[in-house]
Amino acid sequence: MDAYKGGKSVDGIVSLMIRLGLEYDHRIYASSHGDYLDMTTRLVGLGVYSVARHEGVAESVWDFDSMVAGWEYIGMKDWYEFAREVSKLASDAAKAPVVKPGVYQAVLDNDMVGLMLHEAFGHATEADIVGSRDSVLYGRIGEKVASELVTIVDDGLVKGGYFLPYDDEGTPKRKVATVENGVLRSYLHSLSTAKVLGGEPTGNARAMDYQNVPLIRQTNTYMMPRDYSVEELFEDIKYGLYICGRGAKGGQVSTSTGTFTFTAGPSYIIENGEIKGLVRGVMLSGNILETLKGVDAVANDLKVRTNVFGGCGKGGQVVRVGDGGPHVRVKSITIGG
Repeated sequence: MDAYKGGKSVDGIVSLMIRLGLEYDHRIYASSHGDYLDMTTRLVGLGVYSVARHEGVAESVWDFDSMVAGWEYIGMKDWYEFAREVSKLASDAAKAPVVKPGVYQAVLDNDMVGLMLHEAFGHATEADIVGSRDSVLYGRIGEKVASELVTIVDDGLVKGGYFLPYDDEGTPKRKVATVENGVLRSYLHSLSTAKVLGGEPTGNARAMDYQNVPLIRQTNTYMMPRDYSVEELFEDIKYGLYICGRGAKGGQVSTSTGTFTFTAGPSYIIENGEIKGLVRGVMLSGNILETLKGVDAVANDLKVRTNVFGGCGKGGQVVRVGDGGPHVRVKSITIGG
């Protein structure tokens, strides 16, 4: 009720939905190798979906705040203010102009970096997709696939992400650098794909529940931070875009070619190093390897988060994941309004 009141306190809101999510996951795993695991994970969160209308234009923003924690996390947050911020963004976006299509120098925020890495790059590192030759990364271990500033990891124990100390084959989930300083170092493996492709098991075999077989899945995918401050990323941009993930509506990806199309959330024009007016309708497209090679600055503000209301779908199964990263600057990205 606090969140609902906060969301409705903003003028122009025509629809508001508040969701409370509580998940309890208890897994027991035993194998003929002598493994025995007993794991319990609690995931809680609250989500806000707000729709605003202004002079015939409607804009919606969805956002959530989830954490691997108990009920105490719900009690410690100011949900009135959280929902008010979501509604304020929806209201401002309904009044904002549509972005002009073109090629922009851009800064991507933490959420947008996480979304792109998970969808456009992370799936291409899953060894079952690689083994079927449906990945743009097939046969490229040891090759430079990104800027030397880029290190991408898959980690089951990162702060803010989903908690996964072991996978569903009993393998410890270790922190795996799929890309290290721009060079492709590893795929994400199960026991069987590690044997077939000559890698090491990485703890990425995951099943939705006991009725399903484990598939190779990501855990928490993110880019490692560097030394830039967030402010420094904007300083040298004469005219560009600050692309934000709050309110992003997903998109389409081809793992075989690395091409992607994503709809970002309401974003901002950058002029002479300063964040200016809000714009809406930001759709970005390109090739993930070209985009990663164009990264020329990575900030030091790592942020990773998970989502009790959604997850990653594959083979008819959905599992909880996390993603994120620091703010990142790219030399150019194609934007369609």
